[in-house]
Parts: sequence; structure tokens; C-alpha cells
Amino acid sequence: MRPKTGEHDLQVKIGHIKKFIGKKDKVKVTVVFRGREITLTELGRGVLNRIIEETEEIAMVEQSPKFEGRILVMVLSPK
Repeated sequence: MRPKTGEHDLQVKIGHIKKFIGKKDKVKVTVVFRGREITLTELGRGVLNRIIEETEEIAMVEQSPKFEGRILVMVLSPK
């Protein structure tokens, strides 16, 4: 994903995440910052926090959001 991912695209991704969690798989969620987007780190964290909120009943955060270079990474696992 990107920090400025649209609403519909985000809902599609959340649907995919819920499907994978439902199959008892872990999900690695990444937000890629390209060029000057690196200044939008709060938007990226907001996207990940929204995913956490929408999947909190079926998933738990195994690895909290952290930067690996220009990529913000988080891992969700089934409850």
C-alpha cells in the first residue's frame, strides 16, 4: 500500500486481510513511501492503525508498525 491509498482500495485490502486471517494465516502489511512521501509517515501510521481497528475482533498485532528503510511494516496474526 501507499500512504495515500484510496478509500475503496483500502477496503478491498482489508477484505483480503480478513480472508487470510480467517484461514489462520499471518499477514504482513507494508506501506511503501516513494520519493517525498517519506514526509507523510503519520498518514502511513494512520492507514495501519485503521487496519488494526477494523480487524481487531479476528486478528492481533504480532509485530507493531516499524520502519525498515522507506517501508513501514506490521504483522498481524489470527487470535
